[in-house]
Amino acid sequence: MSCDQACRNVTIAALGNAPAAMDTLETWFIDEWPGWYGPDGPGDARQDLEKCLQPGTRLPRCLVALDSGDRPLGTVSLRDTSPGSDLYRGAWLTALLVHRDFRKAGIGAELVAAAERQAKQLGFPEILTATATARSLVLKRDWLLVETLHPETRPLGIYRKTLEAD
Repeated sequence: MSCDQACRNVTIAALGNAPAAMDTLETWFIDEWPGWYGPDGPGDARQDLEKCLQPGTRLPRCLVALDSGDRPLGTVSLRDTSPGSDLYRGAWLTALLVHRDFRKAGIGAELVAAAERQAKQLGFPEILTATATARSLVLKRDWLLVETLHPETRPLGIYRKTLEAD
């Protein structure tokens, strides 16, 4: 895989409009988060992705970055549950993942921007995320650090962005 061609003309689509991406995303989730989605983990990647396809539900939503040939490059979800959602209710940006071959090309920023737009379209006044790895990305998009959680693994920053009204 090469980012040179793939990272041009990226489109962001709802997973429901790109069902062929499901198998790839499931594999990526298992590879990226084996402690959660791996064989001994408590999560089920396929089930989490399928929840995004349920008609008539506000959340969860899954967005996929696709190249011009509809090959998945990355993904992001909006959910109402995340580490910290017991403290702050609302739309949570979760499962932000750009395949390692396509990182550092702006795809993550495009996915975050698309999630912000989606949350706003759904009527949420703000969007939240808990991250240990995407700090610089969300700060560049004007998210503010609200709190730092200290779970057993590593510190997680909780960030919030107010979504401007039209």
